[in-house]
Amino acid sequence: MNYFKSFLLTAFALFTLAACNTDDLRDDVDNLKGRVESLEAQINLLNDNMTAIKRLLEGGQTITEITQTNGTYTLKLSGGETVTLTQGSAGEIKYPEISVNDEGQWVVNGEVLTQNGVPVQAVGTPGNDGITPKFRLTDDGSYWQVSYDNGTSWQDVLDESGNKVSAVNNGSSGGGSSDTFFESAGIDESGDFFVIQLKGQNESISIPIVKDLLCEIIEPAEGMNKGYWEIGSGATATTTVKVKGDNIIVTAPAGWVATISEPDTETNEATLSITAPASTIKTRATADNSSDVTLQVNKGANWAVAKIQVKAIEIIDSYYALYEAGETITIGGINVNKDTFGEATLITTENPNITNKGIYFISPEVEAEYTASGGYAQLIIIGNSSTQKSQLKVSSQIKLVETASDASGIFICQNITLDARNTLNAENKTSYPIVQNKNGAFGSIILQDCHILLPKGQPLSYISNSNRSIDYFLMENCVVPISSTDNNKFILSLSTSTAAYNKVSFKNNIFYCVDEGKSATGFKLMNGEKATATEFTLTNNTFVNVYTATTFYVYLTSLPNIHITHNLIYAKPAMPNNCGIFRLTNNPESGECNSNICYKAENTNNWQIFFGGIGKGMDGAEEVNIITSDPFEGGTFDIANGVFIPNAEFAEYGASIN
Repeated sequence: MNYFKSFLLTAFALFTLAACNTDDLRDDVDNLKGRVESLEAQINLLNDNMTAIKRLLEGGQTITEITQTNGTYTLKLSGGETVTLTQGSAGEIKYPEISVNDEGQWVVNGEVLTQNGVPVQAVGTPGNDGITPKFRLTDDGSYWQVSYDNGTSWQDVLDESGNKVSAVNNGSSGGGSSDTFFESAGIDESGDFFVIQLKGQNESISIPIVKDLLCEIIEPAEGMNKGYWEIGSGATATTTVKVKGDNIIVTAPAGWVATISEPDTETNEATLSITAPASTIKTRATADNSSDVTLQVNKGANWAVAKIQVKAIEIIDSYYALYEAGETITIGGINVNKDTFGEATLITTENPNITNKGIYFISPEVEAEYTASGGYAQLIIIGNSSTQKSQLKVSSQIKLVETASDASGIFICQNITLDARNTLNAENKTSYPIVQNKNGAFGSIILQDCHILLPKGQPLSYISNSNRSIDYFLMENCVVPISSTDNNKFILSLSTSTAAYNKVSFKNNIFYCVDEGKSATGFKLMNGEKATATEFTLTNNTFVNVYTATTFYVYLTSLPNIHITHNLIYAKPAMPNNCGIFRLTNNPESGECNSNICYKAENTNNWQIFFGGIGKGMDGAEEVNIITSDPFEGGTFDIANGVFIPNAEFAEYGASIN
């Protein structure tokens, strides 16, 4: 909590100016630190209690084990989860009175908590999960504040009279009467239930205690993506479960098959097998048949329930075989089939080089090499298997030339590790890999499901001629690593070109600095201060420690229409300067700009959507939300392998690439 830190620094400065005795100063600082730690501990207890109550109210769980230490109950639930409840003790803050009404809504000091005028549910309703509020103190430590989005934004807690709820133990402005959280909590006389009586609530919460009831699904080691277990169409996947009770029931959505093996009598472990429905659609599209697999176990009248969400995805062993059979493969909205593009070449160890235009499928076991020297209007390169990327070493520049006689320029690179670190130009010097070599707007450049390794100090593409541009550029589901020592690492570099681009899209990509604890400061998506674009889409991208030393990620003159949502920026270590997304001469006219988050190191520099503030955007644009909790804590933050998966609280933000 920032105000604690500033409080400490201010106190320390005052003690120093007063020239106190060294021992007195040490005692004062130690006492101050002790008070801060005590306050933080009490707030943490409050938030732990909120989480526990929310979980217990959800149902589907019994308690298998209870321990009590110094007023804290540790409850082990039948689903394997452990929650803690603490009554509280004499302290320096006063807990508000928190309860849940008959409609399952959170109530604080007699007032229903609301978010944007809508009551906040503790108990979920069909189609909507319940919310666990998170509490903190105001900067001066006097009043309570609440967050409904895990600390992204905060608002004052108000009582039924509209007064802020006091957190001061001797205050009188709307606080509760005690620093204890519950009216009562403990095991009832029968020993069969754990009973919680919240303050200001007549009915208690009773959770059955059943020692021999267990129902837990262990998250599978592979296949989890944004909360879903992804299983190939027609394929079977397994994971471990822990079950104990009288009867075991497993159910799956329509078209799915779920079975469970006999549990081990000592470990209670069993194997849950799930088979996804076979698909008749031969495209890359993800099947829209996600739902819950539910595991239930009972002991007498008590039931324990565990669930996992599943999703069927297409797994293709050979795109080349599909293509040869006349099927259509859809990439970036373009339908690729034999009727349109003709005969294709399968790249194998016997013919590893791409030397001409055409459509190529690269087998995953071979390292192909692009050595062509000509300029082509149509070039399509596809990794042959959907389960692993194929390798392509780009030794010479990929020159794109769209002519009047062949006006449907298409360059597609899909499911490829594109190694352009040693790309050479006509002068045999290291250079950028993609070249636009003819006046006019080249039709479509699509990079999808690619891992892109760029030359040191070079962009992906450099187009300085004002007569040349791209009609449609799409980078989707790609991972781009960048060194902290590498400057001018741009995706589209336009120099002083005044060219007009049409649609530019970056969807579900990861851009990250490969050096642990460092940042890359020379990164841009599109750099051309005199160029224009008609429409720019930036959705669900993850940026990890990649900044711009000057300007922002996108530097253009005019950009009338934008779509920028659900991007995740992670900025730690500290940013070198104020950073952001768009630096534009003219404000956008339409589109959407909302639901973008940034987690940054604590420093004075800021992160903005638009250079100069949100007023430089279109009507309705929302500034990036600066979040205070690490979005990867409890998720995956793996710089070595380029894997960044947010935790459940922030699962809707950033890229979903395992």
